[in-house]
Amino acid sequence: MYFTFSESVLKDVKKLPKPSQKRLKNKLQYWQNALDTLAFAKAIPQHKEATHRLRAGAYRVLVKQIGQELRILRIRHRKDVYKD
Repeated sequence: MYFTFSESVLKDVKKLPKPSQKRLKNKLQYWQNALDTLAFAKAIPQHKEATHRLRAGAYRVLVKQIGQELRILRIRHRKDVYKD
């Protein structure tokens, strides 16, 4: 599986503190190299766009699975990620 990013993700990442950005980058690389990335994910059937979420400390990465592609939709703090 491979990741693609929506335009809003860049804005989300720039708002994060530098240590969190580094931790998130390391997590994304780890998930990218894993045999089964979705083994680390939790399904979220109630969400209108995302199909899964990944956890990186206090931050959540909302993804939508499209075949072998995992489209990253949002990266936000866990208290804010499901608000729109």
